[in-house]
Amino acid sequence: MNKVFLKLTLIIPVILFCISFRVLGQVTPTTADVNLFCEGADLTFPPPAANENWIVKYSTSQTTTPATVISLVSGDKIPAADLKTGYYYLSAKSTAAGACESDMQEIPVYVLKPLVPSFVPANFCVESPLAQLGSVVNPEDPLITQIAYQWYSVSGGVETILAGENSKDFTPVNPTVGTTTYRLKVGYIIGGNKYCAQTIDHDITVSPKPGKPNINSNTIQGTAGAVTF
Repeated sequence: MNKVFLKLTLIIPVILFCISFRVLGQVTPTTADVNLFCEGADLTFPPPAANENWIVKYSTSQTTTPATVISLVSGDKIPAADLKTGYYYLSAKSTAAGACESDMQEIPVYVLKPLVPSFVPANFCVESPLAQLGSVVNPEDPLITQIAYQWYSVSGGVETILAGENSKDFTPVNPTVGTTTYRLKVGYIIGGNKYCAQTIDHDITVSPKPGKPNINSNTIQGTAGAVTF
């Protein structure tokens, strides 16, 4: 009975969280016709028609009467600092005196928070490669749970994809002695596409295998000596 109660206490908040988005009509990453933005990006509309201005209003949820008027930069841009998840409503109005405002176009926007990838660099001997263990902090969980991973080597600022190394962890294959920079790149998977890549780099030192010892047996102490009896 206690186990059943525990499961319910874990499941119910998730269900209520998901239902709340549907009931309130809020934008999610899978809302129909949603426009996805990486945090830090501007939203720029195409220029309005000649002798017209854009009018933009905002609401956190779907509505026919948005009340928040958005001030555009240069008449067509919402800067990154002001761009938020929600519904933007775009209309046009002529500069002529007494002109009417057009009907509004609804534009759903979802701003994706940045993923935070990391991995702990593990140096190793050339004959015994060690796994580089990756991890990622996902601020969009539970709305987005699918994450794409890809490993690269980096030299002179140029990245080279490591074919097939698209898991969270990576073990170098046929490493060479010296220092190699490895990069882990992660991104959200939404509708089968990848978005908002973030990277982390670390230098990995690969040590050579030491040469075989070559000592004179006469220098070994404590060996049994020949005796006469």
